[in-house]
Amino acid sequence: MKRYACLLLMLVLPVLVRAQITETKSETPFTAKGTFFALSVADLDASAKWYLEKFDLEVVFRTPKTKSVKSAVIVLAGGGLLVELIEAEHSSPLSKAAQGIKDRTLILGVTKTGLIVDNFDRTLAALRERNVPILMGPYPAHDSTGLRNFIIEDNAGNLIQFFGK
Repeated sequence: MKRYACLLLMLVLPVLVRAQITETKSETPFTAKGTFFALSVADLDASAKWYLEKFDLEVVFRTPKTKSVKSAVIVLAGGGLLVELIEAEHSSPLSKAAQGIKDRTLILGVTKTGLIVDNFDRTLAALRERNVPILMGPYPAHDSTGLRNFIIEDNAGNLIQFFGK
C-alpha cells in the first residue's frame, strides 16, 4: 500500500504544481530555472514556516500522515523553485543515526542541495535582509564555471548552495 501511495504522489504531484512553480504571486528573493529538492525534516510545520518566511514560497500541496502512509508532506513553490518537505514517522537525525559522525560530508549520499539564480547579488542581499545567516562565502567566480556562490543552512540544518553571476 505504501508503494502505491508513493507512486500516486509521484504521478500526481507534478500535475498539481507544474503551473505554480513559476506563476506564484510571491516576491521570492531569487528566480531560478526550474530547481527542485526534497528534504526530510523533524518538524514539518517549523520547516515550512522557515521556507515561507525566508524564501517567500507558497504552499502548493499538503498531505497529512495517515495509517497507511507514515509521512506528511508539504510542497512549496515560487521563483522557479520547488521544495518538498517530508516528515517521516520513524526518521532519525544524523546525531542519533550515526552518533560518531559529526560532519555530514562524511556520510555517502546527498551532502547539500543548490540552485543557480538569475541575480546573485539580489539573492544574497534579499536573504541577508531576511536574517538568513550565510554559512560560507560569498566566494568569487570559479574559472571553470564562471559562477559565484555562497551556502546557507536552513532551520533543520540542511545546506543550500546558491550559484550565480
